Amino acid sequence: MKRLAFVLALVTTVACRQTTAPPEEVTVTLESSQAATQRGDTVTFTVNAKGNNLLGVVVEFGDSGVDQYATGGAITASVTFKHAYAAAGTFTVRAIVTDAIVGEKEATKSIVVN
Repeated sequence: MKRLAFVLALVTTVACRQTTAPPEEVTVTLESSQAATQRGDTVTFTVNAKGNNLLGVVVEFGDSGVDQYATGGAITASVTFKHAYAAAGTFTVRAIVTDAIVGEKEATKSIVVN
């Protein structure tokens, strides 16, 4: 039992960032390979984030499609997502980054599908 408690304490200590510096503001950018596309074509989205203890990135593509990626406590992350739209229209893509210390921050981008 003592060994289990030690292992859990060690995992908790290693997984959390210990610092006396004040938390950094989370920054998020969302870039796309194109601003306009045709139905069925693949659009590449890149989310760049910087923070304190980034847990993950969720991208909502605006057409009810969603994708996510766990960043495991990173300080910076650059994550690429690919998505193909089946219908025409203008869609707002939203990237939401979660930081364990500061919370959520998001960035948006519009995509026109013809």
